[in-house]
Amino acid sequence: MTRTRLDDAGFPNLAAPARRALSAAGYTRLDQLTQVSESDLTKLHGIGATAITTLGEALRERGLSFHTGVPASDRLRGMAGSREVDEYLRGVAQPGRTTLQTLRRTILEILPEAEQVISYRVPAFRVDGETIAGFAAFRNHLSYLPFSGSVLSQLADELAGYTMTKSSLHFQADRPLPKALVRKLIEVRVAQGGRRSR
Repeated sequence: MTRTRLDDAGFPNLAAPARRALSAAGYTRLDQLTQVSESDLTKLHGIGATAITTLGEALRERGLSFHTGVPASDRLRGMAGSREVDEYLRGVAQPGRTTLQTLRRTILEILPEAEQVISYRVPAFRVDGETIAGFAAFRNHLSYLPFSGSVLSQLADELAGYTMTKSSLHFQADRPLPKALVRKLIEVRVAQGGRRSR
């Protein structure tokens, strides 16, 4: 049996719409498809039965397979947002970029199920459709955004020494927010629940 030939990116020969669909969803290597189910892949515009068969054969030949557990629909949606957040961060000067990358990792560690999005032109993190946290870079400071006007006032003691508005906590580009503080900010926001954000 002849092994399916792969291109430089590790994919078998696919029609252009299928390649574009994979690229748009953030899949740049064949082995990444082990993290997504067949049914989720078919939801991508441009991925049809032929592409699924070709990809499945290429995976099997290498001892791999599509993901067979919990559907990855949310992961597919989140990957596009993740790339948008990456793009936003590329536009931030150092040391702010590294500080915000640290904040991003902290938020995702606390909220691993969060979907990364751009909301109001800034990176944000949604859980079950509700925006829980976000951040932004400005010329003279960075901001943590709780997407609620009442989170910061509930943590007045913990936030003594920081500059803030009703809905934005300001911090210096070279001084990441402590993880424990980020956790408290997120806990207060999650506890509010109910009120939807965009």
